[in-house]
Amino acid sequence: MNLRALAVAATFALGLPLLGAGESIPGLRANGTIVVQANLQGQPVNIGGTVALFHKNAAYRLDLLSLGFPGTNGDLSALASSLIAPGGISVVYDGTTGSTIAWSSANHSYYVVAAPRAAAAPASPATVAAAAGGDPLSALAGVASALRDVQSATIQLVGHSVVNGHPTTGLDVQMKRQIPGKPAENYHAQLALADDLAGFPVQLTLQSVPATASALGGTMKLDLTSVQPDNPDDAMFRVPAGYARVDSPSGILGHALP
Repeated sequence: MNLRALAVAATFALGLPLLGAGESIPGLRANGTIVVQANLQGQPVNIGGTVALFHKNAAYRLDLLSLGFPGTNGDLSALASSLIAPGGISVVYDGTTGSTIAWSSANHSYYVVAAPRAAAAPASPATVAAAAGGDPLSALAGVASALRDVQSATIQLVGHSVVNGHPTTGLDVQMKRQIPGKPAENYHAQLALADDLAGFPVQLTLQSVPATASALGGTMKLDLTSVQPDNPDDAMFRVPAGYARVDSPSGILGHALP
């Protein structure tokens, strides 16, 4: 489950429920946990950590503050902690462009993950709905364009409940996608959308099924245990000045550069 694939699947999972919504998600900040159960070359690996999340307009920022191996000894958790620089790693997803940027405040470096498709490619469903400006025909045409490579997709209401102190609407989203010349992608997401936060997900489980048994895939669960309305500064969603761009994610991992 690489960063690019995760961004694609998360965009789909978050975007489809918002199509046609008349109410915008408010700016907010949140704290919680993230757990990833990954399949690495056919072997299961569990890893988890604490996170902070910020949202404003079409931008989302996720700060990975700590990392560890749940249910294992302290030595393995210490090893996991060494994978991220002191102070954590920040990841920003821009819904208007589909791009993702990650940076380390300790290493003063950043890494850019371009939009899953070229700049001229169709926008995500969420972006299409926002750009349509309420024009239903434009919205429908945009959705068809955004789903061009999708073989099948379903979205199902699975009930209402209280999750992390919020009344929520539960959705089950499944998608199969095939980009020409690329391996097939199979995603399954379960979302608890907070009714009192204009449908913002306070819990998200995302499963990515790999094309082969040895490929990278697995399940990610994001659980936001504390969510508050906020108006984050725009600067929080931009790479700080003076940071150097690196060519691979490893450039923002580990301890501070000398």
